[in-house]
Amino acid sequence: MAKKAINKDLLFNQFKEFDRLGLFSENYEVPNYIKDNLKDQLRPYQDEALRYLHYAQNNPEADVRYKHLLFNMATGAGKTMVMAGAILYMFKEYGYQNFIFFVHTDAIIQKTKENLLNPLSSKYLFSQDIEIEGEKITIESVETFPAVPNDNTIYLKLSTIHKIHDELNNPKENSITFDELKEQRLVLLGDEAHHFNAETKGKGKAKNSKEYEELTWERTIDSILALQPKNRLLEFTATINLENREIYRKYKDKIVYQYDLKKFMMDG
Repeated sequence: MAKKAINKDLLFNQFKEFDRLGLFSENYEVPNYIKDNLKDQLRPYQDEALRYLHYAQNNPEADVRYKHLLFNMATGAGKTMVMAGAILYMFKEYGYQNFIFFVHTDAIIQKTKENLLNPLSSKYLFSQDIEIEGEKITIESVETFPAVPNDNTIYLKLSTIHKIHDELNNPKENSITFDELKEQRLVLLGDEAHHFNAETKGKGKAKNSKEYEELTWERTIDSILALQPKNRLLEFTATINLENREIYRKYKDKIVYQYDLKKFMMDG
């Protein structure tokens, strides 16, 4: 499969061309409620990534075509800052209050707590007080989502994907269940997303292979996403093997932004 042909079909490159030709119905700029509530100024490519998220979600067919998107951004390029901006965007524009962040290791969970939940940390990505249109916004760490959410509150569950899988398939006290999640509109935030494609990578692999053993993770994510048409899955990764035919087929229409290591290095 020629590299040029692969890239030509990517959603990102289609959006890039629409943007260049002025084919989007608006000249969208990332709003101040995002910029003012992030600790650091957005770099141009981070700004562009959030613009392309908007173009996807503002599409009338977003519930079908753009409910699952992936940001392919190099390590060190600040993809967690884009994630923080996306949380504010989905909350303000579409009223999402329930977010599940999942990853494959506990170490990244601890790092993300510092990034998104600990205002006292030097790694915290938001301004000290998040405020939108004069209202103070709170980000609250939760294990389960309230049936009646408080106003001006973003609920964030941080977990490993295998823990979420265990919770959903072996329900116990203070854990999420499929029945409860059916009643919630959710945004799933998947970090290091290349770890969640076990079934895609495992096609044709032996049942005792690592890929086959982990395919339950991918199925669990797909099951949560399918609970409501309005649910969203935003994945983030620095690594995606588009030379793999199955991975390419799955993600060619989902990569909403691509800023790979080569581009990152060229931009200094």
